[in-house]
Amino acid sequence: MAQTTREMPVRADGWRPTDPVLEAIIKRCIADAEAGASRDGVREYMAGAMILIVLAVLMLLAGQSATVAILIPAALFAAGALYMISKAKPVPVQRAKALAPMGGPGRLPAGYLVHPGAWNAGMAEHVAFLPESQLQAAAGMCATFPGSVDDLLIFTGTIAAQFPQPKHHLTPDDVAHRTRDLVRVGLPVIREFNQKYPPPAPDAGGKKGKKKK
Repeated sequence: MAQTTREMPVRADGWRPTDPVLEAIIKRCIADAEAGASRDGVREYMAGAMILIVLAVLMLLAGQSATVAILIPAALFAAGALYMISKAKPVPVQRAKALAPMGGPGRLPAGYLVHPGAWNAGMAEHVAFLPESQLQAAAGMCATFPGSVDDLLIFTGTIAAQFPQPKHHLTPDDVAHRTRDLVRVGLPVIREFNQKYPPPAPDAGGKKGKKKK
């Protein structure tokens, strides 16, 4: 059975990352994926046209009239185009692979686990295997996690492995309870790491402060 597309997790505080540079890159990757799908068949038409042009030139060199040399290749091209149109099937946009030039959705900063653009560009498929409690817990910790989405998923999975594995199908209440347990264990670890290794402060304007004499 095919995996259904799951919904993007939404944090309780509604937080989402806002990085104009990354968002522009994600949009460009999606646009490139859509453009690649729309170009399907163009190369075949161009190749066929080149072959028929060569055929027309050969017919002229063989002494055929210009009318015949034009009409026969044109008729062949029309017949071939109609055949390709009748057999053509719409090519789905490969959005799941849109972020491949960036290394895939898993290489995005952890916060992009809850970003709609990233979710539509392959994140949904990337986390399709993940248990719901781990996905929700990862979403709850993604705002402060200092690594990539894949790093966050590994971190969450490592914590989940320390809990007893469920022996039955989890109810929504079970998922919510397990999610809270994962976050309760994981968030203090992240906070301690961030306090010990704070990220470098952004350089305002790229200028260094002058030393006082």
